Amino acid sequence: MITRRALLALWLASVLVTTGCQPRLEVSLASSDELLPQPRFEVRDPYRPAERPLYNTIKVLDASGRVIWHLRAEPFGEQASVAGFTYGEAPRGFSVVVAPDRLEPGREYTLRVIGKAYGSLRFRVDAGGRLQ
Repeated sequence: MITRRALLALWLASVLVTTGCQPRLEVSLASSDELLPQPRFEVRDPYRPAERPLYNTIKVLDASGRVIWHLRAEPFGEQASVAGFTYGEAPRGFSVVVAPDRLEPGREYTLRVIGKAYGSLRFRVDAGGRLQ
């Protein structure tokens, strides 16, 4: 008979295997001079550098974990993913799930792109409105 502990261990192992095998995307600021109100971001797949990255969801969260911007590809899938986008502007093929809140100086945020591959970027907005 399989114990509850054994089932939990098996489930945890399967989660680690499936999430650990997903390709990782590199998410970055488009330049070192990105400023409020609409900074640009880039997404790159280091395993497929000549091709566009594959993802279907874009989310920005504040430091508390609250989603302050959320986009989803419509129709759902990786056909609409792009190598670069601007905060607050939905790329073609993406619909707005959560409208963008204003990014504020002195705050920290996390940008996530999720799909067949995933990646994230933590950034801070300095007092002058520059992203770091």
